[in-house]
Amino acid sequence: MIKAPREIAVIDCGTNTFNLLIAVEHQQGWKALVRRKKVVKLGAGGIKAGIIAPERIVKAIEALADYRHTLEKRGITTFRITGTAALRDARNGPDVLSRIRKETGFQIELIDGEREAELIRKGVAQAIDLGSDVSMIMDIGGGSTEFILCNSDEVFWKKSYRLGAARLLEEIYPSDPISANEQGRLQDFLENQLADLESACKKYRPKRLIGSSGSFDTFAAILRKKECLPPIRKSHYCFDLKSYHRLHKELVHSSYKERLKIPGMLRMRADMIVLASLLLTFVLQKTRIGKLELSTYALKEGILSEMLAD
Repeated sequence: MIKAPREIAVIDCGTNTFNLLIAVEHQQGWKALVRRKKVVKLGAGGIKAGIIAPERIVKAIEALADYRHTLEKRGITTFRITGTAALRDARNGPDVLSRIRKETGFQIELIDGEREAELIRKGVAQAIDLGSDVSMIMDIGGGSTEFILCNSDEVFWKKSYRLGAARLLEEIYPSDPISANEQGRLQDFLENQLADLESACKKYRPKRLIGSSGSFDTFAAILRKKECLPPIRKSHYCFDLKSYHRLHKELVHSSYKERLKIPGMLRMRADMIVLASLLLTFVLQKTRIGKLELSTYALKEGILSEMLAD
């Protein structure tokens, strides 16, 4: 009797969303069967103070209980569940993890920023041929942003910064729309925080910036809508930089209500997308990188690649 292919799963407990990926093994590697996303916003109302608020804990448990049901229904016993910035940085993180374990049965594996960057690169490498030239991978999360300078053979430099979109939102607490003064404050803040990134880029001279998932997915979805093109079905997309910069100006001058009306905008990103765009634009200007791409693969796919290699 032919044995049915094994299904495996990854749950990524991020600062904004909890993501579930279920895949099946095959000769070429894996094929995604289920991709689900639940808006949890662990950082809301507490990320600057270094805590996870009670209502966010409830949302996390509800999301994970639902994912537990999905895994049990499909008979999946091989899975990994990871936690990133919000869970690793919160003072009440250990208590939250204990409660999650008690109420859902999930033992969340906390990964530090360096490990997160490593897994993001492994995910991106499955979507894009990194080649011999140096690329910069940038992953804008809710609690942190990771940068990796690498090619297909080697990682030259990597770092995780506490500069996620949710964290910047609480740090700047911008007006609606964001004011010129607030943009200036953010610029000064980023100048200070990202000085070593600028130095690394001068040394290794990346030729392109690859944004992994998250906010970059939203930028691409909006631009595709503007161009009357169908949604992206592949794991790799090349931006037109002039189109991106026009979108950036639109986002910066828009109110929250106006952003909600932009075709392709996700409600869960409408409050943070301006800060994500300001962060990306700052990096593009500082590094003078002239090519911007999207990898729809990121952390989850990196974890999956390791599971299949074991």
